[in-house]
Amino acid sequence: MGRQETAVNQLTLVPANSTITPLGAVLSDQFKPIFPTSLMVRHVDGMEAVNPALAELLRELEAADANRAKGTATKGGFQTADTLLSTHARANDPALVALKRHIASAVQSYAGVLIAQECSRKPAQVTYESWGWGVILRSGNWQGHHVHPDAHISGVYYVSAPPSVLGEEGDAGKISFYDPRPRANMAQLYAQITRYWEAPRPGDMLLFPSWLEHSVAPFEGEGERICIAFNVKLVMT
Repeated sequence: MGRQETAVNQLTLVPANSTITPLGAVLSDQFKPIFPTSLMVRHVDGMEAVNPALAELLRELEAADANRAKGTATKGGFQTADTLLSTHARANDPALVALKRHIASAVQSYAGVLIAQECSRKPAQVTYESWGWGVILRSGNWQGHHVHPDAHISGVYYVSAPPSVLGEEGDAGKISFYDPRPRANMAQLYAQITRYWEAPRPGDMLLFPSWLEHSVAPFEGEGERICIAFNVKLVMT
């Protein structure tokens, strides 16, 4: 069957919070965000002395440990073992201990939001397991589209970044998140937003659902993009 003929009508756009139609009728509309996807961005203050120590630690591990990037989304960079925050020989390094306190605080905040959004009732008790790894990316390195299986919450803390990736223009060196609704791409709206990115500002910590697809575009030029990523598996009863 061919496409049916349709009438073309002019649409008058009104503010989302407007309660009066062009015809003057007063309405009681409610706009409810269903199935939301929340990205938490927290800037961690007081890390000016910790970040250089974390960067130096990861460079030392790059020189001494095996590169665990093979078989992961990390392409061309260095990646530590995922025991960095737990059972690694350097897990009790003072800089990592300081960071882990901030990760624990952020997880407490984000888990409450996630559970409220996703669960029909509040669990009686919540505990969690966590693990993490460090990543160093340099010019031309990148991370492909991926998710984090076997976890509920994922996050990343930015240790350092080249100044060139902190600008507002372009996605070079930034983490991109993709619209998780596959059917939203069936008939796209004009200039529809299907991707969102955040610059890797040192001191920023991002938390998001582990199933949210993301990637990091390559950048060019001098400097290092250093981060520590982590996963959290919630145990709820």
